[in-house]
Amino acid sequence: MRDANQGGSVINISSITGLNRGQSPGAVAYASAKAGVNTMTRIMALELGVHKIRVNSISPGIFKSEITNALMQKDWLRNVVLRTVPLRTSGTTDPALTSLVRYLIHDSSAYVSGNIFIVDGGTTLPGIPIFSSL
Repeated sequence: MRDANQGGSVINISSITGLNRGQSPGAVAYASAKAGVNTMTRIMALELGVHKIRVNSISPGIFKSEITNALMQKDWLRNVVLRTVPLRTSGTTDPALTSLVRYLIHDSSAYVSGNIFIVDGGTTLPGIPIFSSL
């Protein structure tokens, strides 16, 4: 993208676990890696902006997917969703994530860069119970 001098869009995938509001016990490596993705996103946006390359990150919460399908059937996880997600449901990649990706790669987001987009049904809002209160 940089060498072609045509601009573009980079979309990194992080997690709410990488945010200051979304820590999970036992996830030190995962949370640290995702926090690193967020920092990398911001620095890349600073460095690549001169080349008209936008860099953003998406931080999903609890989502249904092929990978998490079996896990989503567990009663304990449904209980976590009911108690910690204000929308009382887990997300689905389509349309929640795919629509955001479409926006970020489109020219209509030409002035959007260096952002961490949180897509979590409100999980990381202040006042939501933490895991220890479940």
